[in-house]
Amino acid sequence: MKLRNQQIDMISWTSKEGIVTPVRFRLEENHETKIIRICRIIQTNKNLFGGTPTLCFRCMSIIDGCERMYEIIYDCGNQKWLLKKM
Repeated sequence: MKLRNQQIDMISWTSKEGIVTPVRFRLEENHETKIIRICRIIQTNKNLFGGTPTLCFRCMSIIDGCERMYEIIYDCGNQKWLLKKM
């Protein structure tokens, strides 16, 4: 996996208990926009990054016909999503 650190647009669900679940996101690369549907969440970790609480999701999706693993981060303080590794 390559380090990307790219901000992304995300559609996510939040349960009444406050559990955040990513559903799909928009990825822009090479002047092309792709919609990536999250097929499987493998692991979820709660971390502190610079004192700000974050949720790190390790996921799998089918991208361009291949199953790929990647990491996305939700910055709880700023309410932003980041594609960390792909």
